[in-house]
Amino acid sequence: MLTVLSLMDDRSRPKGSRDPLGIEAIWSFAGRKVVGNLTTVTSNLDNFMVALLCCHHANASSGQLGNVQTDFLRAEQLAAYLRLSEGDEGLLGITRAKANFNAGVLPLGQSEAAQILSNQLSYGLWGLYSTAMTVAGLIDGADRRLTVQGSHLVCDMIATLGEAQWQSFQEIASGDLASVERVKTLSPAFVGLLRDTALRTSVVKALLQWETARPLQLELYTCAIEYLSESGASLSVSVFCHWLLEKPGTSDALRATIQQIQSLEPLLVIAGTLMAWLQGQNGHKRADLLDKLQPRLDNLAFADDWRKLAGLPHRAFLTHLFNAAIDQDAEALINRVLEQNKQVMQQRGGAAWLEWQGDVLRVRVANDRASIPDNLDKHCHGRWWNSYFIGSFLQIAKQAV
Repeated sequence: MLTVLSLMDDRSRPKGSRDPLGIEAIWSFAGRKVVGNLTTVTSNLDNFMVALLCCHHANASSGQLGNVQTDFLRAEQLAAYLRLSEGDEGLLGITRAKANFNAGVLPLGQSEAAQILSNQLSYGLWGLYSTAMTVAGLIDGADRRLTVQGSHLVCDMIATLGEAQWQSFQEIASGDLASVERVKTLSPAFVGLLRDTALRTSVVKALLQWETARPLQLELYTCAIEYLSESGASLSVSVFCHWLLEKPGTSDALRATIQQIQSLEPLLVIAGTLMAWLQGQNGHKRADLLDKLQPRLDNLAFADDWRKLAGLPHRAFLTHLFNAAIDQDAEALINRVLEQNKQVMQQRGGAAWLEWQGDVLRVRVANDRASIPDNLDKHCHGRWWNSYFIGSFLQIAKQAV
């Protein structure tokens, strides 16, 4: 029996293999001030609706976790084939699901042949979408059992689908193999359920505007609905944040938090840019690197609203990096990045990716595709690398507009 308890979404945490400066911990902390439950990968409303139905089906007949997980996987796999039958490809595990569907063999369950992801419990709806639903009060416990509020939503879904169609879904999902014919028969009603406007609005509100959500998230939801109702509204996080600051009715608390995020992002961009560039400079001398970087620091300027974020991770690194940037000190900037990488990797039990050996830079983990922009100030203030979960929030909110 495979048991995976994954209420935390690992993709919202720093990864040694792709986050050598601990930047994800920083922007995640700031993002949680306004978005309390979503992650960077929970941006598909259909997946949330399917996950709720899977939770209901999985807990209908057994209280043992292993059986609940198997029943959940079967329901998720069946839902994938139902969606594929109607041309919907916005599901997790699309490659394997499509291959099975095209071959006309639709296995269900825990077997390797049935799983539509390499580890479906971790990387599918069970693992990735559960945190957001738990925080919003829709499911509870390791078995993902529906709460009263979650049950109300699922009852509405089943009523829209039809009791006979739901019974058919449960019957198919109780076996180890689904027939293509039965899937094609049920798929129009199932996808029609996912497209129902009233249901979609109800689920969005439950996810983004739940009863005990923080005031800033509740305000953000109201603002997002207004923003997205405008013609041509962009899903860009930076554009939306700028709109919030320009909006007359934005509260002082939300305005201050957005300003903190706006001031933090350019600092994280320069940190990530320097790290990537240095990874391509193995064997280069210190003097040559300074000569290349120094002219690119002209007019470099950052705001310091981020300092007001109490408890911000890696504050010392940010402070030293900020001071070096304001002083336009190329050597200090490089040294701050190297020191932060060494500290972060030591905490994860690994070796630094970059280090000075005398006056020569040695690189353990290379990145030969990175370059250094001619104008770092324009580069840092002209782009956003991090979402602060606001991107997922906008995408979910848009699906109710």
